[in-house]
Parts: sequence; structure tokens; C-alpha cells
Amino acid sequence: MRVWMYLLGLTILMGCASTGGTAKVRDGEPAHLNRDCKLLGTVNGRSLLGGMSDNARTEAAMADARDKAAKLGATDLYFVTVDTKGMLNTANATARAFRCEQ
Repeated sequence: MRVWMYLLGLTILMGCASTGGTAKVRDGEPAHLNRDCKLLGTVNGRSLLGGMSDNARTEAAMADARDKAAKLGATDLYFVTVDTKGMLNTANATARAFRCEQ
């Protein structure tokens, strides 16, 4: 039980430490982004630990992808795929990162 509590606390701390740039990256519509913005690249995010609910793993993977998009200088992104079929019960998220002048 102590191990699970330790892992849960560690996961929360890692999540807080890694979400510094996520608030700056917005979700966008593919039609608008492809037409009006510069594609910076594709980013892949994943949840670090299995054993959480599908929703929690999905959110963690999406936050990881947002962090990576922010590091590229993205202002917007859209998710291409999000699934919970990763190795060791983790989630994966693939997104296209864009920089939009607004």
C-alpha cells in the first residue's frame, strides 16, 4: 500500500512539474490550422504509469503532448489519435503542433 501511495504522489508531482507550457497551447480546428497557421511538427505524448483510469491516462498523455508542442513554440494543436492501448497499460496521444499569428 505504501508503494502505491508513493507512486501516486510521485505521479502528481511529475504532472505538476511538466505542465508549465500547456496553458499556452490551445486546441484548434484542423481546417483553420492547416489553412492559416504554420505546421511545426507532430508530437507524441504518453502517460508514464498504468493503473490509473482510462480518462486519467488519456489526460496525462494529452498533457505530455501539449508540453512537447509548447517546447516547439506552438500556439495551437489538434489531436490526431488518443488511445489507451500502450505497453504496460499506458496511454498515447499524437497531435499536430502549429504556430498561428493572432
